[in-house]
Amino acid sequence: MKRLAVILLLGLGGIAVAIQVQAQSDDRKESVATELGNDHFAAGQNVTVSNAVNGDLLAAGREVTVEQQVGGDLAAAGGTVRVNGTVSDNSYVAGGQIFLNGTMARNARIAGGTIEVAPSSRIEGGATIAGGQIRVNGSIGRYLQATGGSIYINGPVGGNVEVEGGRIELGPNARVTGKLRYRSRSELKQDAGAQVAGGIERLPLRGSAAGAVARGFVGALFVFWTLGLMLLVAILLILFPGFGNVIGMLEARPGMSAIVGFALLVCVPVASVIFFITLIGAPLGLLSLIAYGALLIVGYLAAAAVLGDLLLKRLRVANAGAIRWRIAAAICGLLIISVLGAIPALGGLIVFFALIMGMGAVALQMNRVLHPAAH
Repeated sequence: MKRLAVILLLGLGGIAVAIQVQAQSDDRKESVATELGNDHFAAGQNVTVSNAVNGDLLAAGREVTVEQQVGGDLAAAGGTVRVNGTVSDNSYVAGGQIFLNGTMARNARIAGGTIEVAPSSRIEGGATIAGGQIRVNGSIGRYLQATGGSIYINGPVGGNVEVEGGRIELGPNARVTGKLRYRSRSELKQDAGAQVAGGIERLPLRGSAAGAVARGFVGALFVFWTLGLMLLVAILLILFPGFGNVIGMLEARPGMSAIVGFALLVCVPVASVIFFITLIGAPLGLLSLIAYGALLIVGYLAAAAVLGDLLLKRLRVANAGAIRWRIAAAICGLLIISVLGAIPALGGLIVFFALIMGMGAVALQMNRVLHPAAH
């Protein structure tokens, strides 16, 4: 029962944090924290966990620092995330910059722009890492899977290593017990002191002769997807007046929308997978995935509509509040995000921020509707 309760808390963690934050009328507070049993939830601008947590820890913010031991799972997301303590169970970390200086007793799943695993850090299970720049100087007890623009390994790995990136390098302290398999356009750079007991294998780059056909299919799918989103945003603006309130929430509270959206983006998929693993929670897992998909779409459309509203204000259009103008502006917003999203590297970041801000605005508005007395 304790494990099931922990799973429920992970799945609802982002929403719980949103409710706690929204209930605070003092915007000067940098963070808000709450306890549910042995589990700890915190969100805000700057979140520092300086006391030991007996259960699971869920933290989201611009800067997140975990200084003490976490007795259960860790789920942390933020612009900058530092993990200096010990995590007794699995770790899930996402952020722009991630610095690992502590010990993770089981597996670690990490995604970010810049990821630094310090020499003092230890991941006793396996590690799955995705990022722009990845530097692994600490030790990994089992396997390492990594994908990134630049990957540097300079520590012991107790099993196999599978990496894919633009530049892959083994430092003098690299000690791979198993086999190293890699995919890259460049040759692996290996220091003379690096050791790979199981040998090194270079795998072919992903892609085949059918790549052109696949790209054409993806292009057609993109067109139909964009047209469908245009139709959907028009339907939402015409048939659901409450959608306008979500747009207003995002315009009024962009920062908080981004924080709450980031927490939801990270935590809900993890919780859904765990629901399915437990079997008894499979129906809840399916429902959470459906709700998550709807939240992603509505959040994305809300961000596009806000961009459209800003265009209308900028152009000072007469009767800008008329539904036809709002629909046209929202469609323009969708097209702008789509075009910007195609920019290499930067495009993904733009779409990411559009998603998290829109999702957060939806969650905050839902909380306002469910708890009107707090506003």
